[in-house]
Amino acid sequence: MDRFSNRFSQNGGQTKFDPKVIFNFSNLDKSTKSHLKNVYACVSMEIIIAALGAAINCYLKSTVLHFGGIIGLFVFIYLTASSKNTATPMKRLGYVSGLACCLGLESSYLLDYVISVDPSIIVTAFVTTSVVFVSFTLTALYAERRSMLFLGSLLSTALSGLLILSLANMFFRVPSIALFSVYLSLIISCLFVMYDTQLIVEKKRLGDNDFIWHSVDLFIDFVIIFKDLMIILTDKEKKKRRSNK
Repeated sequence: MDRFSNRFSQNGGQTKFDPKVIFNFSNLDKSTKSHLKNVYACVSMEIIIAALGAAINCYLKSTVLHFGGIIGLFVFIYLTASSKNTATPMKRLGYVSGLACCLGLESSYLLDYVISVDPSIIVTAFVTTSVVFVSFTLTALYAERRSMLFLGSLLSTALSGLLILSLANMFFRVPSIALFSVYLSLIISCLFVMYDTQLIVEKKRLGDNDFIWHSVDLFIDFVIIFKDLMIILTDKEKKKRRSNK
């Protein structure tokens, strides 16, 4: 029987929705489910730390802390060089926390700009990002095994095109091209959520239990989607205000 056939159960002659079925994942073994719980727990922790970092920098208005992106790059390189065999889990969680904090600090520039237009955009973008992230994650987990892994080469090519487009726009400064790049980045990041999710599952099945490193890919996907949505929503709000004048 199909795993979705029991999503609704009969209760007193009425059809009752059972939300537990959505997160049943009968196609995954117990160890993979446990691994994914650890991965998403780390992603949640990283999102909270990034939010705190961004909030602190928005409050302090420190120009020094705006270099968080550069510091984060060095933390990322150090995290990549380390492994679960050369560093304890607590140390590696510390590295990941530092990376999340740095990305939060780096995002404060964009957050300051969005707040100056409409602070509610931040909440809308975060909620939308969460819904999109969960939806694409569930799609990947319920899809046929390895069916999303073909996206790897396509996404790599798309990223190369996005990089070339961004570099070209640095010289020509065309607003429409910049906005198109944001939309393209949003689409690519959403597809990366599906690709990275299935890749994590396959890595686990091959014996890779490094849930700390696996969480970094999904966290970066989340951050990019969040930033892209803030830019898009802010642009729409500014156009709306101009049209109302």
